[in-house]
Amino acid sequence: MNKDLFYYSIAEIGISIIIGISILFLTYKLVDILVKKKYNIKINNTSYSIFSSSVLFSVAYLISGIKAPILKSLRMITDNPSYDGYYLIDGLKYTFIFLLIIVLTIALVNFISIKLFIVMTKNVSEFEEISKNNIAVSILTATIIICISLLVKDSVYLLIDSFVPYPETPRFN
Repeated sequence: MNKDLFYYSIAEIGISIIIGISILFLTYKLVDILVKKKYNIKINNTSYSIFSSSVLFSVAYLISGIKAPILKSLRMITDNPSYDGYYLIDGLKYTFIFLLIIVLTIALVNFISIKLFIVMTKNVSEFEEISKNNIAVSILTATIIICISLLVKDSVYLLIDSFVPYPETPRFN
C-alpha cells in the first residue's frame, strides 16, 4: 500500500467535506436571508427551490477544485528541503488565501448572473415572480447562474494556481 497516496487522499476527502459543507451551509443561509425572508417565500415554493438549488450548484461547482491548489501548496512546502517555516501556519495561510479568492469569486459570479438576468428582463420583478412560484423565471435565472459558473471556473483556478508556491525553475538563455 502506498502510504503517501493514502494520507494524501484522506486529506483531500477531509478538505472536501469540511470546506464543501461549510461553504454550502453558509451559502444556503445567506440566500435564505437575502431572498427567502425578504420576499416572504414559503418553504414549499418550487420556483424558489429551483433558484436556490442553482446557487448551491454554482457554489459546489466552483469550489470543487479548491482542494487541488491547497494540497499542491502543502506538498510544495513539505517537499522543500530548505523550508524553515511552520507547515501549519503556511498551510493555513494558503488555504485562507484560496478560500478568500473562491468565496469572493462565487459571490461575484452569482451576483453578476442575477444582475444580468434583471437587466435582460426589465419589465419583470424576478424575485417577486419567484415568490409567486413562477417556475419559468426561476429556470431561466438558474440557467444563467449555472452557465456563468461553467464559463468562469477555469479562469478562477488559473488565478488561484498563481498563488501556489511553485519552486523557481532555472532559465536557459
